Amino acid sequence: MTPDQPGGVRHWRHVRALAEAGHDVTVITSKVLHTTREAPSEFAGRTTVRRVEDGIEVLRAYSSTGYGNDARSRAANHLSFSTYALPAALRARRPDVILASSPPLTVGVLGAFVSGLRRTRFILEVRDLWPESALATGLLTNPRAIALMDRMANYCYSRADRVIALTEGIRDGVISAGVTPNAVSLITNGIDPPDTPITPEVVDLPVGPDAFVAMFVGQHGTYSSLFTVLDAAALLRNDPSIHIALVGDGDRKPELVAQAAARGLENVSFAGPIPKRDVPSWLDRADACLLTYQDAPLFQGAMPNKLFDYMGAGRPILAAVPDGEAAHAIRSAGCGIVTPAEDAEALANAIRQLAADRPAATAMGAAGVAYVHLHHNRRDLAERFVSVVESVLA
Repeated sequence: MTPDQPGGVRHWRHVRALAEAGHDVTVITSKVLHTTREAPSEFAGRTTVRRVEDGIEVLRAYSSTGYGNDARSRAANHLSFSTYALPAALRARRPDVILASSPPLTVGVLGAFVSGLRRTRFILEVRDLWPESALATGLLTNPRAIALMDRMANYCYSRADRVIALTEGIRDGVISAGVTPNAVSLITNGIDPPDTPITPEVVDLPVGPDAFVAMFVGQHGTYSSLFTVLDAAALLRNDPSIHIALVGDGDRKPELVAQAAARGLENVSFAGPIPKRDVPSWLDRADACLLTYQDAPLFQGAMPNKLFDYMGAGRPILAAVPDGEAAHAIRSAGCGIVTPAEDAEALANAIRQLAADRPAATAMGAAGVAYVHLHHNRRDLAERFVSVVESVLA
């Protein structure tokens, strides 16, 4: 995703860094925008579209649209993309190295397979452990499908010259699957330098200027456990000074909107997905930022990009998450309050606490800024990514 689109910009930053380091880069990706799950009309009737985007050659291959949270429609999307991305990869100039980023796991398999056919180096980036992620979210329950995904993951690991892990938990999971520790590099998500202008006019919230706004920005998926936020909002409904804003899209959003309406939660508002470049403007209106996950062991290793966006915006974080990496980072930085995952009462109390102590909230936000720019500067992370790629070319 580029900054003018909703979603993360990790890949865009990394391929830009490769290009700036003097490498020729070709990106093969889907025509479908993940946030809307539809393809732009300009791509209609074309299986593969070649474009130059921000100076990078991009091949956008067909994949099925309108997929939901069920395994069948997601499998159709993943398999259809691989089907059309394969000939695109074979027609492209022979590369020195192929890098595949998973999920979806099928992209990892595709990268491993093509690297074998073209006799080239292979780097696998792992942003979620599979099949563990599918099991934790309930996306996958069939034992045969689980076994198949396990074999697919092991195939990718066995083919990879290097593995890039998004979190410490993912790194440990990859190593436990048999990858040599020296072959695994940790490159987390991060934050850009503070040079994005704030444009308050893009923010539209039904609140006054003095309201304490607790805001979530991101995918409204099952794993995000935003129903916990609605339960907390119900406990706060009699305090007119506090407002909950949920910004973004996702497969659970229609149900969240319907439930908030049915429960009469007038202290909750919803906004659609926003371009990455507008995220700082929205976070500038927040007084605190919400980070929630399901109470599952897998999410102990979660370090989502929104965590770093929140820190970079100088806003305190209210995290209802399993005790793990995100909780540890927030406590280490002193930039927020951590409560147990899926505990609505504890989350509501944390919101009340910050709303009643604005100076403490401001101090937490400042601590987050200092921490994230010291430890998770995206320019430094992109340089590390380039170093990993170049290490397999030596």
